[in-house]
Amino acid sequence: RCLDLALANVDVASLLVDLGPLITPQLRARDLSFSYAGSGKGLTAWTDPEKVRQIMLNLLSNAIKFTEPGGVVSIDCSARDDTITISVTDTGLGIPTDKLEACFEPFVQLERKLTSSHEGTGLGLAISRDLARGLGGELSLSTSTSEGSTFELALQRASDNP
Repeated sequence: RCLDLALANVDVASLLVDLGPLITPQLRARDLSFSYAGSGKGLTAWTDPEKVRQIMLNLLSNAIKFTEPGGVVSIDCSARDDTITISVTDTGLGIPTDKLEACFEPFVQLERKLTSSHEGTGLGLAISRDLARGLGGELSLSTSTSEGSTFELALQRASDNP
């Protein structure tokens, strides 16, 4: 597979702020709160902004879909050495630890008792992880079956590029 990338210096905070209006209708429809404290200010990633936006919208849509009404979906961002990490956390049902890697497999939809009919093909997380890796980063997951899930997207900092 060939991934067509348009790499550039990307202001992470601006990219994340721009996601808010795109997910507001979904949040309202599910009666969820959204939290983004503006973390990531001053951080610049060497990445393709459209691909990152696609990954983030997938992660946020999944978080919204699997969080019970009244719950919270949040974004946070931090940097360490040559990596910027963007986290999407929800207060949903979580994923059993023995299913963590399976949720990144194509066409896999884990049964999560929150919704009776899952929309989608089960490709979103597989595509998102492939995109993250194509960008030189990684997409990982930590979860608890009682405390929700946190997906972390690791990206290269811009300062690492000539």
